[in-house]
This record gives sequence, structure tokens and C-alpha cells, in this order.
Amino acid sequence: MRLVLALAVFALAACSPRSGEYPPDIEMNFMRACEAQSTVPGLCACTWDKIKMEVPVTDFQALELLPGPERLAHPLSQQINGYAVACGAQLTQQPAGEPAGGQ
Repeated sequence: MRLVLALAVFALAACSPRSGEYPPDIEMNFMRACEAQSTVPGLCACTWDKIKMEVPVTDFQALELLPGPERLAHPLSQQINGYAVACGAQLTQQPAGEPAGGQ
């Protein structure tokens, strides 16, 4: 799971924020990198939703600028990994036919 998120964060390194909102290309890059590694349907979308709600763009981008080992050990990486774990637990407990994210 950490590898999935580390790769997704790394894939976003060239993107820049606009007006405090995540640009569409950041989401697209995150989703592409995450879905290439994840086998859990809905995990990447759920994790991305939590990132958008909880992590300011500037913090996310500052994380991307850190060298790999520092980035992996950073508290924000741990927070994002926690989102993925929570989403995974939520999605595996969800009754069949219910949309991902509990919507």
C-alpha cells in the first residue's frame, strides 16, 4: 500500500497548484499511478477524496519535493497512507452494490 501511494505522490512532482485547489492534472496523475498499483476497486478514488478534503495543495506539493526516503518518512506520507488504509477497510466492509465512498 505504501508503494502505491509513494509512486502516486512521485508521479505528481511536476504539477503546480492554482488558487488552493488541486488542478485536474494532479488528480489524473494520482489516479493513474495509484490504479496501476492497486487491486482494490474504489481505493484510489476514496484516498484522493480524503487528500482533497484534508491536505492543502501547498503541503502536498512540498511533500513531492522531498527526496524519496524523506518523503516516505514524512508525517504527511503517513497521513496519506492512513487514508488508504481507512478506505481499504471501508471498501472491504461495504455491502455489495453500494457505491464506493459510501455515497
